[in-house]
Amino acid sequence: NLNKFKEAEPLCKRALDIREKCLDISHPDVAKQLMNVALICENQAKYNEAESYYKRAIAIYTKTFGHDDVNVAKTKNNLASSYFKQQKYLEAEQLYKDVLTCVHEKDFQSLFSPTSRRHNETQIVITTLKNLSLLYRRQGLYDAAEIIESCASRARQDSQAIIQALNMVQQVNHL
Repeated sequence: NLNKFKEAEPLCKRALDIREKCLDISHPDVAKQLMNVALICENQAKYNEAESYYKRAIAIYTKTFGHDDVNVAKTKNNLASSYFKQQKYLEAEQLYKDVLTCVHEKDFQSLFSPTSRRHNETQIVITTLKNLSLLYRRQGLYDAAEIIESCASRARQDSQAIIQALNMVQQVNHL
């Protein structure tokens, strides 16, 4: 309901102001609130404003945790989805691939450890693969979409399939 988002927006922005005043402006809690505001703006089709909030959150998370942190991946995935809604397919595709490349470059042995943080990274990969397949389908790239969908499906069943999925994404780039 659009009215709920309109009601929530000033409250979330107020919460952001409070966090920025009480915490350092580069604190992860500020980034989390930036994400909340971005999502509210995006759901009201205020895409430029949402993009600004997403980019600020990405900068904070990257500075605080590094470029390969799960929070950076989630935020990039959200920004890419916003681009997708605006039919900015090249920008969306690049961000989805950035997320997948970042995970691909990590040590995969640690990716599959039983900690919840690693589980979250696995979920980000699956979500990003699904989003990328939707993007390819929307562009009429049905073969690429089917390959990525298949990878996402296998990754849900077997975390080792994520390595194969990420390798397939690299190969799809050459179709």
